[in-house]
Amino acid sequence: MQHKKYIKGEKLSDEELDSTSEKLIQAKFERDKRKAWEQRLKNEYGVEKEVLQKKRFFKLSKLAIAAAIVGIAGIVLYSIAIFVTPNFETIVNKSIENLDSIDNHALATRGDETIDAQVSAATLAYKNKEYDESIARWETILATESINKNSKGTAYYNLAVCYLQKETSEPQKTIQYLLEARKSKTVQEESNWALALAYLQVNQKENAKDILEEIIHAKAYKYKKAEIIIEFLE
Repeated sequence: MQHKKYIKGEKLSDEELDSTSEKLIQAKFERDKRKAWEQRLKNEYGVEKEVLQKKRFFKLSKLAIAAAIVGIAGIVLYSIAIFVTPNFETIVNKSIENLDSIDNHALATRGDETIDAQVSAATLAYKNKEYDESIARWETILATESINKNSKGTAYYNLAVCYLQKETSEPQKTIQYLLEARKSKTVQEESNWALALAYLQVNQKENAKDILEEIIHAKAYKYKKAEIIIEFLE
């Protein structure tokens, strides 16, 4: 063992022997003090060194697990936000898709069987997404002299939403016909909503915002949807 060469002392000077002895005494003192501290912890608090280390490890493990759970939850919530929460473009496009034609025979026909047949055909074509066919029917109805102002408002509205729904939309015609349609009180609220969507489709956000604010202020048709959309424009 290492200590044997120190015990003999022949190969060490007095200074070396004193220095080595001092180090050994210090080492023993530190070890005895550490043992005394461990014994005190055990006697007074019932804590042993290995148990303490295990508890510390267990606490760290719980923190690590909690952090992992929070991290996973964050990823899940972020994924839901991305894939579930609709964006601005989705809301606008879905709102356009959900526009209905207005089938009001009492206003559009006034008992004229010829116009009544055209209205029925135009409405059916719209429901079947045959927009060009529906456009042709509504244009024929608008060319009829027997319909009044309110009836024209209905026809202009239906004609406009057909143009809005087409795969290759014609925004200028859509906006033009909706501006005509909103002059009629019968379809004014529906026309305002469709007009706001038409403006958004061509990125005329300020014009759309004005119409949406008007809808919200009056709590008119689709004002709840208008509140959602206008938040994206603020």
